[in-house]
Amino acid sequence: MIKINLLAEKKKRPTKSRAEPRLDMEGMGSSRNVVLIGVLMIGVVVAVGWWWTLDRSINDWQAKIEAADQEVKRLETAIKKSEEFEAQKELLTRKITLITNLKKQQTVPVHIMDQVSRNLPDFLWLESMSANNSRITISGKATTYAAVSNFYGNLSDSGFFGKVELGRTFEVPAGVSFSLTCSFSGQSVAGTSGTKPVQG
Repeated sequence: MIKINLLAEKKKRPTKSRAEPRLDMEGMGSSRNVVLIGVLMIGVVVAVGWWWTLDRSINDWQAKIEAADQEVKRLETAIKKSEEFEAQKELLTRKITLITNLKKQQTVPVHIMDQVSRNLPDFLWLESMSANNSRITISGKATTYAAVSNFYGNLSDSGFFGKVELGRTFEVPAGVSFSLTCSFSGQSVAGTSGTKPVQG
């Protein structure tokens, strides 16, 4: 009887090993790292560039703000000086106006006295003279009525006096007492300087 050892035969058969597919994960992992590092570097560069641009923009705006503040201070100083100048100018104008008015007030009485004295005839003298606005009142004495009449005519013809009106005239121990009123125009209507010969 023949015995065949099949188990041994099975053992003796060489077994063919099958090659199973394998993925190379190591190579893929390094590529991913490179990409990730690249993305991070790009992000850092972008962030640094954005920060640099923002910082530069902030510096520019700060410089503009400082320049604007300096301009505002300069304008405020100029406005203050202008206001002080205007105040001084107004004060000076008021002083000049006041001085001019005072000079006019001083000049008019002197001018009136000068013109009255130029028109005084002989044998007549003044005792008082007053002015109320533009109206002048004169009183005095003369040796004769003719002297009073001459004084009246001289004032009327001088061109400096208008509306000459003779007031009360009467005799006194020294001669004749008189009064008259007139207005002063300040300049000769006839264009003369008031040097007309006085009638005697």
